Amino acid sequence: MRTSLDCLVCFIRQARATGLLATDNPLAQRRIIEEAGRFLETVDPEQSPPENAVALYTMFSSILQVADPFARVKQESNELAISMRDEMAKRIAAASDPLRAAIRVAIGGNIIDYAAQHVFDVKKTMDNCFALEFMLDEYPALQQAIVDAGPDADLLYLCDNCGEIVFDSLLIRRLQQQGCRVTAAVRESPIINDATMEDAVISGLDRICPVITNGTGCPGTPLAACSEEFSHHFKAADIIISKGMGNYETLSEEQAPIFFLFTVKCSEVARHVVERKQLAPGRLTGTGEMILMRQSV
Repeated sequence: MRTSLDCLVCFIRQARATGLLATDNPLAQRRIIEEAGRFLETVDPEQSPPENAVALYTMFSSILQVADPFARVKQESNELAISMRDEMAKRIAAASDPLRAAIRVAIGGNIIDYAAQHVFDVKKTMDNCFALEFMLDEYPALQQAIVDAGPDADLLYLCDNCGEIVFDSLLIRRLQQQGCRVTAAVRESPIINDATMEDAVISGLDRICPVITNGTGCPGTPLAACSEEFSHHFKAADIIISKGMGNYETLSEEQAPIFFLFTVKCSEVARHVVERKQLAPGRLTGTGEMILMRQSV
């Protein structure tokens, strides 16, 4: 997915939101916006929005003189999700189709996104996720892919954000019960509120399955920049679960056995999905629709 003009507007909005979140200094907030305006001149429209965002958030960190401006909200997100984990696990276990229920929980957790939006109600979203309709639902294709891959299928699970990673662990357990050998991947270094190895340890994900990094500090999965270790897992996987919009934006053109799971929070991503899947215009608006989508091949 390429960077559009609307993405440029979003970058400025992210600059304002990051300034408000990370500092009370109005001069620093102003400088962040000013430098973001200059950054727009360097944006490569042929790259995906997450790839372009790397330089933007590196600049934010430099101005703020903080390696991880989102550290506080990342910690809060992990703590909140951990406090909800047991209740979500009980509701999954009580469902008529626990795997599908776990998918709902994992997608619900994708609401925790400080790039796409900064105001959201995690508890309300997680409570409602069991009743919401999928706006694009290719669950039968995922079920069949698991069957076709057979026992000990290699499944690569691409994580997205902090907090969300706790709910991902519940889905990963269900995938393991289906016979999948799961490896999870997180970001190599902090960017926005994306999960890193530190968050995998805090959430306990490393005690559930092997965890690797993708070798980048990009809020997505740009394969050309990923590590050799990650690339090996990606190419060898029988099934790839890709969580979140950033992973969708960077992998939407790749030919691989990918299933995208995310909550749509952006009109540009909504437009792209509608075009790729040839859906009726207006089917997606970018206002919180749940997506389970098989990669088009």
